[in-house]
Amino acid sequence: MSDTEPKPITPPTDGDRVLAIVNYLLILIGIPTSGVLMIVALIFAYVRLDQSKGWIRSHFIYQIRTIWGGLAFFIVGWLTIWLLIGVVILAIGAVWVLVRGAIGLIRLVDGRGHPDPRALLF
Repeated sequence: MSDTEPKPITPPTDGDRVLAIVNYLLILIGIPTSGVLMIVALIFAYVRLDQSKGWIRSHFIYQIRTIWGGLAFFIVGWLTIWLLIGVVILAIGAVWVLVRGAIGLIRLVDGRGHPDPRALLF
């Protein structure tokens, strides 16, 4: 390849980036599958959190916050299910996790970190 030819654009094959993508997919798939896959993603995120650097670290923080927030929605929803408000809480929680997972995946694929990974919303 000569210096005048354009170099192909390839995303970095960083292991943390690949794991972050897998985690987002586990989060998105984990919503309708009883959340077990989300727990796996949580474990992966905690394992890599201290060793990751830069903008990838913000994704692991964001994933951890998303999973714990989803768990909080799930617990409150099930505790109030008999009041029928629990169904609404479960639905809002599922949408919240879905949106955060999708936004995180889009930012990761674009090569961007999160401006505030500890934010409650998006």
